[in-house]
Amino acid sequence: MLSLLLIYISTNAALAENESRLNLYHQHDDISGTVKDFIADAIGTSDDSVVITTKPLDKRLQLHKCEIPLQAFWPPGANQSGHTSVGIRCNDDKPWKIYISAQIKQYQQVWVAITALSRGTVLDRSHVALERKQISSHQREYFSIDQNPIGLITKRPLRRGDIVQALAVDKPIAVKRGDRVIVIARVNGLEIRTAATALNSAAEGDRIRVQNVSSKKELEGTLHKNSVVHVSI
Repeated sequence: MLSLLLIYISTNAALAENESRLNLYHQHDDISGTVKDFIADAIGTSDDSVVITTKPLDKRLQLHKCEIPLQAFWPPGANQSGHTSVGIRCNDDKPWKIYISAQIKQYQQVWVAITALSRGTVLDRSHVALERKQISSHQREYFSIDQNPIGLITKRPLRRGDIVQALAVDKPIAVKRGDRVIVIARVNGLEIRTAATALNSAAEGDRIRVQNVSSKKELEGTLHKNSVVHVSI
């Protein structure tokens, strides 16, 4: 009977001590939750496209329980993707401030290679597909769901599963130096067409220098489909 009484007293004492700690010190889970909510609001997401994790606080860390809502802030130079840190401060009559390490993993549907690709491959649907990938470290150098790299040419080899990055592909050359092109110019509302020779290689949409076949005059314009160059005079 005495042993049961001692266990009861010991248990109640432990519960009382734990309750006292809850009342005296700020809960680490609340601090971590404040960090996650702050990051989610800052980068404008509330869905599963972003996964936010925080480094667990040292269990020995005892911070006065803040009597007002915690304030979160970005330290100078903090990243809003990948590894970062967030400041948390308590501004009541017993203020404190700490910095919490966090990691922000952003996911998005992006175009990836579904087979190994060699340099110089003109991409088609058999080469690439949309997949959900972590894009935190790619700084938007990728093709998302509203874009696609079909028709572009690889500048370097790609492995299966690689994200197709903008720096890894280029527009295919449509006109090579020395090719014959058609120059179209508008003068006083009239359209003038003439034959010219390309002075540099270019892809559609690029600027290109040409030389009029008859007059030998050099002009610069924008390359369009079917080797047509529009120039302004």
